[in-house]
Amino acid sequence: MKKGFVVFAACLLVVLVFFGSMQLMGASAKGASSVDPAKYLKGKTIRVVIGSTAVTGDTYLTADLVTRMISQKYGCRIKVDPIGAGRALEQIVTTKADGSTIMMFHDMTYLGVLFGAYKEADYKLEKMVVGGTFGYNPGDCFAASASAPYKTIKEMADWMKANPNQTVRLAVEAGGVSQLGFNSIYGWIKDTYGADVASRLKAFVTGSTDEKLQALWDGNCQGIYAATSAIEEYTKEGVDAQLKVNIIGLMAGQRVEGRTWPTFAEQGITLNGKPYAFTKEYFVFYPTGISKEYVAAMDAAMEAVCNSAEYKAEIEKLGYKAQFMDSEDANDHIYEKREAFRKLIEDAPSFDDLVG
Repeated sequence: MKKGFVVFAACLLVVLVFFGSMQLMGASAKGASSVDPAKYLKGKTIRVVIGSTAVTGDTYLTADLVTRMISQKYGCRIKVDPIGAGRALEQIVTTKADGSTIMMFHDMTYLGVLFGAYKEADYKLEKMVVGGTFGYNPGDCFAASASAPYKTIKEMADWMKANPNQTVRLAVEAGGVSQLGFNSIYGWIKDTYGADVASRLKAFVTGSTDEKLQALWDGNCQGIYAATSAIEEYTKEGVDAQLKVNIIGLMAGQRVEGRTWPTFAEQGITLNGKPYAFTKEYFVFYPTGISKEYVAAMDAAMEAVCNSAEYKAEIEKLGYKAQFMDSEDANDHIYEKREAFRKLIEDAPSFDDLVG
């Protein structure tokens, strides 16, 4: 009888702990959802620093769109300040946690640290609070001249193997998504075709998409990294033969809707033994010590805006896609991405050795 009572009590305790934890989880979620953004954000002035200085680039365009819609909907004043990656990172780890300054940026936030462009001790993710996501770029890609003897990255690698005296240069920027893409191609070619073939894949370092295209047209490189939205006009029929390009590989895990451009994964390119997939996503970041109410209010405001038909239509006009993920899920997601690509970056040769 005593033994039976002990078993019963133990089971009861497990049940109570389980339901107690569920109630706590519910209270936490309920607490977050109970923050009314219309009341919390009304009248607030918020400066959003971004990791770009260009007002025509993807970071500015997406951040400006979501902040304008939040401002209009909730009666606050949110202004995007394009101060560049280094200054934006410095701001978010040193600013007061009163919500007057926050950051919006993409995967460069952690990639810049992994590539060594910024000190990990100063600017790692643990030095800030990860907020939600508000969009992604489905079109990060590599393109080559339409006159090139290959239409895909795999065909490019096959051609390099068959032509041992040929070198292929891909125009990229150092320390970000384009370098990640380059390293991915290099690592896959080395594993699949051997170090000799991979050694003839070189990085041509340059800046904006316009500069990359000009380098391609001038014959300084044979391929470029870009966003499909920025170069699609040069893929169409009727474009001057010297200017026309083919998109030879999408970094994202799926094709752009309505387009036939091949993905890395479809070509057999892998990462850690799995089909390769990388999608540039746009996140909110807060200074450490930010209040839970502030994050909850922004989560609620972003969810309402990002799920609206108006926002989805407007961001798609810019060439991007709407996406909402709350701060908790976004935090788990970005840390997983960071660790997934850490080994790829650490195993790659020094970028100086890859430049040619």
